[in-house]
Amino acid sequence: MNRHMGATMTVGAGAQPGSGPSAAPAAGASRGGRTWHRFHYAVGVFVIAYGVASLASAAALWGDRTDEVEGYFGSGPATGILVLAKAVQVLLVVTAAAGVVLRRDLLLVPPVAGWMAGFAMFSVLDVFTGRWGGLVEHLAYLAAFVVLLFLSYGLSAKVQLAGAPKEPAPEGSPRGPGGLTRTQEFALQAINRAAALASQRPEKRG
Repeated sequence: MNRHMGATMTVGAGAQPGSGPSAAPAAGASRGGRTWHRFHYAVGVFVIAYGVASLASAAALWGDRTDEVEGYFGSGPATGILVLAKAVQVLLVVTAAAGVVLRRDLLLVPPVAGWMAGFAMFSVLDVFTGRWGGLVEHLAYLAAFVVLLFLSYGLSAKVQLAGAPKEPAPEGSPRGPGGLTRTQEFALQAINRAAALASQRPEKRG
């Protein structure tokens, strides 16, 4: 009888909702689900193309690039710093390429953030060395990569929201519908507004 009761309790516990093996894959799918959008291809291709162009330009104009780095750090460490910078850029390009091939949007974050950090650093150096033309150029590139990161973030949020259950967020939860954070919601709203404005322009012209 005790054996029969133990078996009954085991079956009853396994039949409870959310505690059986069927609940585990659902939770794992929500955490490990991909958030790749088709426009991530454009983001990845742009990052790869920019990195390859930068490496090719450095190889073709190595002397000019060395002189440019010497203006910031002096003639002593200039060559070593330039070699290190280009080695990092190779890693960033490889990471971006892996993101496109594997369709992993998170792999696009390190390359974009890496170039953002580089342009931010050179912008600070431009201020200290009085290179105002270089400051404008580096700030422009920095702004472009910030927009690129924000776009990639919003695209990922859009895919996450589309694949999430259509349920309202619990009261008091810091996350919104679909488990989105406030930053993701803001990025998604910005993308939707930009898309709406782009679709309205042809109508106004007509």
